[in-house]
Amino acid sequence: MAVATQSVTDLCLAAKAAARELALLETGTKDRALLAVADALEARAGEILEANARDLEAGREAALSAALMDRLALDERRVAAIAQGVRDIAALPDPVGEVIDGSTFPNGLQMRKVRVPLGVVRWCTRRGRT
Repeated sequence: MAVATQSVTDLCLAAKAAARELALLETGTKDRALLAVADALEARAGEILEANARDLEAGREAALSAALMDRLALDERRVAAIAQGVRDIAALPDPVGEVIDGSTFPNGLQMRKVRVPLGVVRWCTRRGRT
């Protein structure tokens, strides 16, 4: 499969747009998306490992430390563990919309602290873009 190369800025902007849409999805839809990601990781493990081999070669050429190379290195076991980690996240309760604190003031005003999606912390933000 051909891989298109995008700039970091383009990736940030695409992630920001996707995050806005994902924040509005129902829990079941988000869970199905996560499970599809896990399935794709397993189905495309060969491609992932090939790309990782290229990354490792570039890391050797750049004289990355042994510790960093170890963190970068993938094998079938690590890819399977990543896929399982994504499935574990899908199995967790969705925190979005959860009321985590609240109170009622004497005048009847109710205040609640509700979990909301954080969104994407973007590299672009540091460059003055929104």
